Amino acid sequence: MSYPIIICEDNQSQLNMLQGIVENYIMFHGEHFRLGLKSQNPDEVLKYILNYKPNGGIYFLDYDLSHNLTGIDLAEKIRANDVQAKIIFITTHGEVAPKTIKRRVEPLAFIDKNQDFDEFRAEIASSLSIAQERIANANTIQGKNFSFKVGSQIYNIKLDDILFFEPSEIPHRLVLLTKNAKFEFYGKLSEVEKTNLGLFRISRYCIVNPENIVLIDYKTRDVYFDKKTNRRFSLGKGKKLKEIIANKGMNLDY
Repeated sequence: MSYPIIICEDNQSQLNMLQGIVENYIMFHGEHFRLGLKSQNPDEVLKYILNYKPNGGIYFLDYDLSHNLTGIDLAEKIRANDVQAKIIFITTHGEVAPKTIKRRVEPLAFIDKNQDFDEFRAEIASSLSIAQERIANANTIQGKNFSFKVGSQIYNIKLDDILFFEPSEIPHRLVLLTKNAKFEFYGKLSEVEKTNLGLFRISRYCIVNPENIVLIDYKTRDVYFDKKTNRRFSLGKGKKLKEIIANKGMNLDY
């Protein structure tokens, strides 16, 4: 899961500088972020939100946008459409902070334009790291994510995207297949079962997300996630599988 970064800054040179810092950060954290939009015009930001409906976007906003909308005005409109938004003000105006409290836009950070470049870049990186962590934590608390670690990187996969887990050919590792990707990480199926995400163990070797089953063949004991992707369930799991599907109001019998 990656989060869009949106930059709105009316000064072209500062916009380019911000873009460069963000793109350099994305090079090393590409699985978490993507540059969704950079613009000098708040109207383009609002159009982007209406078209793409981000949930958990990261917004770098200048306060003075040389527009009838200020950065705080824009932040209010962003907050109304993207409730998980992480808003970061890039400004020289020290009086912005109390105004944001009064307007209830809940910014993540205020970054001073006038500081040394290295410090400025470090604050951008820190803000992105905190934004990713807080969005991921919020999703996990809501029970919508499965989290795992590969090396030093933490991955947070939306439950809606998960198809199934099964053992890897490499000992002590699991394969996680999603709608658009495949991951391998160290873990046990017994640990996955304890996540309380509504997953179901259909056999000794496979745990599935019932929400993404599209067809069940009870004669061959296969569950299908699409025309080409299927896994077999154990003989004793058929009855429970029927109950789960029925409770969800789904009719997938073949």
